[in-house]
Amino acid sequence: MTDGITTETRGGRVVYKLRDDTSGATASIIPGYGFNLFDLRLPAAGKIRSVIASEPDWPDHPSHPARQGIPILFPYPNRIRDGKFSFGGREFHVPITNGPNGIHGFALDAPWDVVDAGRVGGVVKIVGRYQISKQSQEMRASWPTDAVLEVAYELAGRRLTMTSTVSNPTAEDLPYGFGIHPYFRLPFEPSGDLARTLVVLPASKTWPLKNFLPTGQTTPVDERLDFRKGKPIRDLKLDDVLTDLTIDGRMGVARLVDQALNAECRILFDRTFRELVVYTPATAGVIAVEPYTQTTNAINLQPHGIDAGLRILKHDQSANHVLAIETVG
Repeated sequence: MTDGITTETRGGRVVYKLRDDTSGATASIIPGYGFNLFDLRLPAAGKIRSVIASEPDWPDHPSHPARQGIPILFPYPNRIRDGKFSFGGREFHVPITNGPNGIHGFALDAPWDVVDAGRVGGVVKIVGRYQISKQSQEMRASWPTDAVLEVAYELAGRRLTMTSTVSNPTAEDLPYGFGIHPYFRLPFEPSGDLARTLVVLPASKTWPLKNFLPTGQTTPVDERLDFRKGKPIRDLKLDDVLTDLTIDGRMGVARLVDQALNAECRILFDRTFRELVVYTPATAGVIAVEPYTQTTNAINLQPHGIDAGLRILKHDQSANHVLAIETVG
């Protein structure tokens, strides 16, 4: 298609594949299904490694959009209690999609538009655009305003950078939260030793949960949830919301370390991300480390005086959120 980008059709949808020729890194995205980056391969320990988990045939028959690759969660991540909330004196209802609650927003399985793709210098880039009123028309009445989300993936060397821009095209206030739900492989080799790994997360507090919803106040992490010095992925059972993140300099860092290979995958996030959700699915050697701009159910917690991270944009305002995934070693 263009220098550094090729396309193919899988399951009736176009897949874009970005390639950095210097490092051999690649990233594959399905714009037509949530702009999901379902395959990311970066150099580590002398080989190109698959660091993002998804089923090999998933692009041919994509379903269960929150369980593969890097799902994009917008205009809210995680759950809204009972699928309802009030804002600006009106009550709103989002679809009930997880037990009694709504979960993960509207964008993760919607057909996004590709608005740019190509190479600029040593960076290969693709930009996708999602708008509630265009890509999810049936959801427009479920949210207080329309909203636009543009996501740019840039691949260069051993790093994938994700810059997300939220903007409010309406005259009303836009409440929102943003997050991603990436599934990472650890260890890097399928036959690797689960005991010779470390999950290192820079969080000193957690949101206690009841039925997966925050009870309202944060507490210091206990032994189970203190990952500041690292814990092996073996035997971890997690579905928790961590907060009070340490950010040294411009970006915070979560680390997934393969000690046998003396290599690691790093998830970097800017200061707009306040929470890390950590989740271990049933698949051994897979962990979701999910940077969020807010905690779960923030839109219902914030009106009660709880600093839950709900963000609000006025007319014509926008906000950027920057993440990156890179390998070391």
